[in-house]
Amino acid sequence: MVDIEVLRRVGRRYYRPGDRVLRQPGPAEVADLLDELCRPDEDPEWWNHGVVGRSDADDGVEFMVAPLTGYVALSWTGTAERSLNPEPFADAPLLPDNNDNDPPLYWPRSSYLPPAEAKKALAEHIVTGAQPTCVTWQPWGFEVRQLPDWLKPEMPEYSGFHLITD
Repeated sequence: MVDIEVLRRVGRRYYRPGDRVLRQPGPAEVADLLDELCRPDEDPEWWNHGVVGRSDADDGVEFMVAPLTGYVALSWTGTAERSLNPEPFADAPLLPDNNDNDPPLYWPRSSYLPPAEAKKALAEHIVTGAQPTCVTWQPWGFEVRQLPDWLKPEMPEYSGFHLITD
């Protein structure tokens, strides 16, 4: 097994590079870690939003866990592709990427997976160091209630902004 590093917010803690590295964890430690990373919080103001990856890999898997429901959205850091649920949950949340964006950028509701599928993808990355193949991926994107002022029609590289119409 290889070293695994956790970055950003998990529970009420924030991890910077080097703060949380599991040195050659066994299968039970990995299973416990995945349970912790994918655990929802009952407080709608708190959710796990972090990155997990192998220390020997260039990229990792970003994850966002919806409080209350426990749905988990994934993003591959190499391309920023988002996980795709072909049958999105009717109650998929709108969680902002962070609170500094104006207007707020929300993860696509179509990116939320059941926790078991997300854990399987995270585990696959931990084993292979590569982008998980057990989930379908969609292009980078965010949902927004209004487009950012700086976004101009001649900027096709930012076509991943989708207006919320419901």
